[in-house]
Amino acid sequence: MNTFNRNELLKICEELGTDPCSQDITIKYINSSFFNKMKKSIEKDRRGEVVFCVLRPNNKIITVTCSEYPKGIFRIPTGGIQYGEDIIKAVFRETREELGIDVKVSSFAGVLKIRFEHENKFIMFYSYLFILEEMGGRLLIDASDNEVSEIKEVTVDELGEVAGLLNNIVGKWSDWGKFRYATTNAIYEYLRSKEY
Repeated sequence: MNTFNRNELLKICEELGTDPCSQDITIKYINSSFFNKMKKSIEKDRRGEVVFCVLRPNNKIITVTCSEYPKGIFRIPTGGIQYGEDIIKAVFRETREELGIDVKVSSFAGVLKIRFEHENKFIMFYSYLFILEEMGGRLLIDASDNEVSEIKEVTVDELGEVAGLLNNIVGKWSDWGKFRYATTNAIYEYLRSKEY
């Protein structure tokens, strides 16, 4: 079972000088396909993810899409945390791999403790939320994986619209959209509360 490590959260907060903050979320899935995909991923090598909101020098936020996503759908980028991997190191690794840029941590916005439910089953997953400042590198050009097909820079208000679109996806992507709404909207709410 994928259990939450509170000591790890406290270590991150101490290192980054923030108060511990976590939010419990339940996401109920309609069909089993995404639930089973997440379950297999957790069983294999992914205990959670880093959610990385990158602020560009122009104060806009990087959102991403992939070629297989529904048309017009973007989200805040994320990357997996492997078992035994340091979470802060994971955020730097994933930002470099996914976006090809170097960053510094501006703030830690907490963790979403997500309970995915389908029928009478559930799995736990943890999304660690980071606000980052872009420091260098060449966006997408220096990325070592090719998952991201396009970026869109948005303002904080526009990020709320991006989140809304995720929450309203219908069809086979609707369960995934609920998950990505939770992470993108958590970043949006944090940025609004801090008046970015």
